[in-house]
Amino acid sequence: MRIISITGTASGVGKTTVVRYLLKHLEDFSALKITTKHEGNCPRHSDCDVCETMERPYIITVDPVRINQSGKDTALFKNAGAQKVVWLQAHSKYLKMGIEEALTYFDKNDSIIVEGNSFLHAYDADLSILVATPRETKIKRSTRQIVSKIDLAVINRYEDDNANDVVKTQERLHQIGCYAPVHIISPLQDNYPPNKLFLNHIKEMIGLHVQSEAG
Repeated sequence: MRIISITGTASGVGKTTVVRYLLKHLEDFSALKITTKHEGNCPRHSDCDVCETMERPYIITVDPVRINQSGKDTALFKNAGAQKVVWLQAHSKYLKMGIEEALTYFDKNDSIIVEGNSFLHAYDADLSILVATPRETKIKRSTRQIVSKIDLAVINRYEDDNANDVVKTQERLHQIGCYAPVHIISPLQDNYPPNKLFLNHIKEMIGLHVQSEAG
């Protein structure tokens, strides 16, 4: 089993966008989405309702009807080309147990992209990628706790982000001790050359064939 972990400095930095980009361009990859239950007020300010309604230690969803529900990250992953999508919702103290069971829904030879910082708190990945963006200066405590496991960082750049914004983002990564190689990408832009450099670097790091410019 080959695992790529996608983490983020905070919510809203573009983890899902990066996962979708990789699923679109890497063949035969599946996806695992991890949502961790938080105590108290939701730090994400989202409407997933996991923290309010989940009573069991963890829930694993593979039902295509729920996976393909419009607007869900799981549906976005499936539409991006994921062979299989599994969604784990877990209370933090049962996270490791939930991940262990969630991984049994994949075959031993599967290649998996995992979205969520929680994974690296319980497991190691073959490749760990940290996503940051100039538009979000916050850095979560959970990111600081896993920074030693990061192999590669990406700065998710939007069209109106200037060079100074990008430099400041990289400085924030250094402030938390992340000195991993950095790629500045824009997954939502077609024909943005740095995207291909990033993708080729990923392929090299996990042992996939990199096609030459000549084809």
